Amino acid sequence: MNITIKRIIIGICTTIILLTIYLLVPQVSNPSPSYETKLTHGTPVSDDIRAMLTPSIEPKRTRAIMVMQDGKVIYEYGPTDKIMNGHSTRKAMLSLLYGIAVDKKLINLDKTLSELDIDEYIPLTTQEKSATIRDLLMGKSSIYLPASGEHDNQITQRPKRESHKPGTYFFNNNFDANALGTIFIKETETSIGEFMEEYLAKPLGLQDFDSDNVIMGSPWFMPKKKTMHEQYYIYISTRDFARIGSMVANKGRWNGKQIISEDWIIKSTSSHSDLSNNHINYGRYDGFGYQWWTASDTNTIWTDGYGERFMIIDPDKRLTLVEQNFTGNSLLSSGLWLMNKNMDSGLSNLMKAHKTLAKNK
Repeated sequence: MNITIKRIIIGICTTIILLTIYLLVPQVSNPSPSYETKLTHGTPVSDDIRAMLTPSIEPKRTRAIMVMQDGKVIYEYGPTDKIMNGHSTRKAMLSLLYGIAVDKKLINLDKTLSELDIDEYIPLTTQEKSATIRDLLMGKSSIYLPASGEHDNQITQRPKRESHKPGTYFFNNNFDANALGTIFIKETETSIGEFMEEYLAKPLGLQDFDSDNVIMGSPWFMPKKKTMHEQYYIYISTRDFARIGSMVANKGRWNGKQIISEDWIIKSTSSHSDLSNNHINYGRYDGFGYQWWTASDTNTIWTDGYGERFMIIDPDKRLTLVEQNFTGNSLLSSGLWLMNKNMDSGLSNLMKAHKTLAKNK
């Protein structure tokens, strides 16, 4: 075999090895932060609720479920320490970070996009630039432009530009969510990951989080929409996610310490929109706060994400119910899920469990 053929074979083998490594390497690895603290356990749920929550048939993809009350774990299923892409639950988590930043007087919610010098490659109009940070948090910017990470009715039912004035009409708009990330970094002069680690993860003692769990822009070398406002990804374990929800359920307190002001928790999780008057049917939700969904029939607060992940918070009962379904954490695992798009979940059972727990507690 001549030298040229050998070099070609070696080159091909090297390329295959590097490609395999790239396909398999996790986007986020489970950290073991020095500030982590173990969760405590309370009185377990009854046998009927356990049977309700526990899948009778093993799910086709990895599922983790956790229920907490008064800051204690009362039910747990699956690998709750497994890092998962939170998808749109990132929006509610950023809302909490905004609350901390507002409390620290780092952000003024009444600043307009014009004052903040926020624009887009498709230039914003004067009316669109009059939207405030508060408008974006409420999903009421009335900026109807394509954005990274959008799907379904965000694309097909997007209103016409300038059909509504800022602050007057709700639309679940990824432009708002992504621009909030841009604004947060600009105003705090800190990355989302670093801020979340310092002011949320450390005080809560999160077990599987550090600043590298937050990624700006697409985590892979894939085609991207041309935008000034990158999508941010927050990878989080179910047990850390539930701990955050439990803190919200207890009006911003964790282990006797006020992590986020009670005023912000109440304001951000109260509805600022009547979705019954919207051109889109948002199903179980009839209100929207600062990036949190609300359901008045059960007096619950929600955040959810693509790929079937849910958090139900019942502040009256200090209950938090969380389910996450794995959508991949490497190019290969994410790609395999996207090819199949298995959307099975235990949401109906999660809702039944909440109804029963709320009645009994």
